[in-house]
Amino acid sequence: MSGPFTKEQMDMLYGKAADPVYYMRRQGNGFVYVWVNPVCQELFGIDLTGRSVEECMPRELALEIHKQYRIAIKRNERHLYRDYSLFSNRSSAMETELTPFSHEGVQYVLAVTKDVSEQKKIEEDYLFYQSLVQNSVDPMLMISADFTIIDMNPAYEKTFGVERYEWIGQKYDDIPQNKQKFFETGKLLLENSRSSHKSSSIFLSRIKSDGREAKFSASYSLIKENGIVRAFHVVFRELTNELLLKHELKRTENLLESYKDALNYAALVLIWDDSGRIEFANDNFKRLTGFDGSELTGVNIQLIGQAVLTRQQLTQLQAALNEGEIWRSEVRSLKKNGQAFWVDATIIPLFDVEGRIYQTLSILFDITDRKEMEEQLHHMAYHDPLTNLPNRRMMARHFHDMESKSSRTGDLVAVLYIDGDKFKEINDLHGHEVGDEFIHQFARALERSIRQRDVAARIGGDEFLILLPGISSFDSRKQIESIISRIQETLREGWLIDGKRFSPTCSIGSALYPEDGNEFDELIQKADKALYEAKKKGGGIVCFHGEA
Repeated sequence: MSGPFTKEQMDMLYGKAADPVYYMRRQGNGFVYVWVNPVCQELFGIDLTGRSVEECMPRELALEIHKQYRIAIKRNERHLYRDYSLFSNRSSAMETELTPFSHEGVQYVLAVTKDVSEQKKIEEDYLFYQSLVQNSVDPMLMISADFTIIDMNPAYEKTFGVERYEWIGQKYDDIPQNKQKFFETGKLLLENSRSSHKSSSIFLSRIKSDGREAKFSASYSLIKENGIVRAFHVVFRELTNELLLKHELKRTENLLESYKDALNYAALVLIWDDSGRIEFANDNFKRLTGFDGSELTGVNIQLIGQAVLTRQQLTQLQAALNEGEIWRSEVRSLKKNGQAFWVDATIIPLFDVEGRIYQTLSILFDITDRKEMEEQLHHMAYHDPLTNLPNRRMMARHFHDMESKSSRTGDLVAVLYIDGDKFKEINDLHGHEVGDEFIHQFARALERSIRQRDVAARIGGDEFLILLPGISSFDSRKQIESIISRIQETLREGWLIDGKRFSPTCSIGSALYPEDGNEFDELIQKADKALYEAKKKGGGIVCFHGEA
């Protein structure tokens, strides 16, 4: 199996994943399957390994896959794409996350596909509910199971002459005495509905904002979560024609089923007003983050969760909300106890009848396990498995950062190419287990010897690289020799393995940026050449590039 990962590593990370996972290699203008997990084998019924995308997919789909893979490679960052749009007629909805990798000049893509049909339905249901409620001419109320007013639509404010901001968060017992009569009959019905788990309707009289008494039909719909009544949705319809009224009430109740389904299935739900003040959080959100209801309600969203958004994410979120669009991304947040977690966040702006954003709805799915697996995979791609030191690919990244800083400060960067003396004898005399532990201890000795800003890496066998940034051009040789002296001294102190002490020596070749070269590979070659000269002179020798 080619690329930066072994088959064993991929089996360990994704072998039991419930979602299809494809590990692809770019070949010409197309892509070839390098590894797929068992879920893919079941979906296709054939072994995809070694086959091209064109061989396994319809032409139109293959072209779209190629397009998305190339986007990920061009951007050189994770790329998310979906094969659906909201309110489309497709019964299924799939979303694929692509992670590009480059190894020895060859491009690879890791693709993880998941079914987001349920999430598509939730987003559609919430938007449908928003359109239904906010644009309805009928007054509507949302009341929690403990009789706290959660929300009301503009029609309710206008019809009964109340201000929404004065009522949201109020319990029945906290409402002024002269206003409690508005809810007295309804509260009794809600209490009966909560125990019987049945929706119902009643007829009642109310004083409208113009002072006129009118008769209304109030339809009470239960919102449940895991079989428990969490809230009530109340729709008022002024009586005109009783038969027509009953028909319309039934129709309204059926439409509201979509909203109830969405609330029941959403993993985590959070709603805040236009000032950022939290108005609603479902139990799943509280359970995951460790906050209870009293801590959340009325608190500004910026103080909850401590979401970590990149500058690009913040710009995209604000732009989407300003345009009244849905924003979607993966966000890292912190729980109440400071523990990190990841969510797949869908942020939806909700509009009032005048087209202004009055609430923001956040639908979140916990993806912490997947993100931790991805981080583990990324670590494996850039670190040596035996010593946990960076590998050559990671060192190239470190050098790029050091090179940028060097161009600003005028300091030099030293490259040390280190080769252990007589390492092969360790394996031959003591076996591979002792040999592996010896390599591990050798790596720790290098880490103890260098400065905090220096970076050590294992690039294979008994060969190591060290990058030393911030070397002054005034006395560069003296600074480098001082660090090398510490390395040699730490190695002489040695360590014990199975009761036997080892005190190894090493040969070192050194090159300097930018004096000896401007490119990472060029500097390694020159340091390697200097190392070759040191090895010819015997163990424990140091040579600098350009020395005879």
